[in-house]
Amino acid sequence: MEKLNRITLLDDTRRPKAPKIAGLSAQQRAHGRRLRWFHNMHRAQLDEVRDAMMAFDAEGLRDKVAALAMSANYRRFGNLCGEECQMLSGHHGIEDAHMFPILHSAGGAGLRKVVERLMAEHLVVHELIEELEAAAEVLTRLPTVENFAAAKEAFSDLEKCVKSHFGYEETELEEALGFIDVGI
Repeated sequence: MEKLNRITLLDDTRRPKAPKIAGLSAQQRAHGRRLRWFHNMHRAQLDEVRDAMMAFDAEGLRDKVAALAMSANYRRFGNLCGEECQMLSGHHGIEDAHMFPILHSAGGAGLRKVVERLMAEHLVVHELIEELEAAAEVLTRLPTVENFAAAKEAFSDLEKCVKSHFGYEETELEEALGFIDVGI
């Protein structure tokens, strides 16, 4: 499996394309688009985490760090972030254990390349989740401007990669999911 990092994950020129499947019914196309619904839930959750993070005023952080409202915001950010990281891990675990093996075995060489790429992307996303979890833990223990910036950067990297991954996955698997009738 190709070794990826956050830069190569975002490089669309390195992402294989799934072969087009002719003659899909409207029902098969609709079935293939169901994955987008699950991804949209994660996108909304990522947006909520980003909004919670952006509610912090990094410049005023030093003055507000002891205030109850700021502490509540840190807990809220940590909880939202932790929940979404767990949900993403669970979502990818289901794909890796259920959906990808079916697609890999039922599809041709072109689809197998896409599935293998998606599995490699999952590894990068999980590395980014671990980086964000570590940054959020440090921020919770020591809420400084520098630690806030590090957590913000870790989240931004994760968000960018996850949203790119979701778009690629939805586009390349839509037809195969409907044609092969993979349960979603």
